[in-house]
Amino acid sequence: MANNSMRNMVIAEGDYTGEDGLLYCGKCNTPRQTSIEISGNRLVVGCLCRCETERKEREEAAKKEERRRKIIECRRERCISDPAYRQLNFAADNGSCAKAVEAARWYVENFEQLKAENKGLMFMGTVGTGKTFAACCIANELIERGYDVWVTTMLPLLRSAGNFTACEGVFERVQKVDLLVLDDFGTTKNSERNMELLFEIIDTRARSGKPMIITTNLIPAELKEPPNLSLARIYDRVISMCSSEKSPVVLNGESIRKIESRGKHKALS
Repeated sequence: MANNSMRNMVIAEGDYTGEDGLLYCGKCNTPRQTSIEISGNRLVVGCLCRCETERKEREEAAKKEERRRKIIECRRERCISDPAYRQLNFAADNGSCAKAVEAARWYVENFEQLKAENKGLMFMGTVGTGKTFAACCIANELIERGYDVWVTTMLPLLRSAGNFTACEGVFERVQKVDLLVLDDFGTTKNSERNMELLFEIIDTRARSGKPMIITTNLIPAELKEPPNLSLARIYDRVISMCSSEKSPVVLNGESIRKIESRGKHKALS
């Protein structure tokens, strides 16, 4: 006896009836019908053939991936406020800052252990040598892997930390994220207020027991021999926190942006 729902079944071109009397798919040659017994009655009901099952699995996988991508992109927007920084990832690496990228890849692959040990990383060097690129590669890859990251430059961070209405949220975030990335460390004015805020930020992060990445134009000598006691306290804490095996990553040489700019000019000439 055929089930009433079978009346709505669409028979595709190539479908055929097998020796068992059931409908088979003309593409994958697997049943589109099956028989079941209920209270002594044999019922023929529809079922998914192999190729239809695989098609639905692909559709579901695509929907799942789309949902995952949307979640990641929402997280990325929350973690990295600068849209340009969201584009800095390993896929965009052109080989121009190999040393920085090598260290970045190492940090990502060992992040779980480094996080547990509270070991950060410092990229230091002149302008345009790949410090920010490498740090953002780490951030974007860890966001892909589900970690909570915060990438911020120093000036807006200090402004927010010094804002009475925003400071509580700032310090809570500094404490909670899996990885804090401070870009352009050491470029802000060394006013008494800034140094107070900076020490509080660094101290809050240190007490959280979670790692931090720093990019800075400062040279090793400037970090080791700061001009005053306030900076000495800050720099000492930063050095102790950025203590992973590869740190510091010292990047010397000509600005990558200048090299790329010359290449563009040559191409146009």
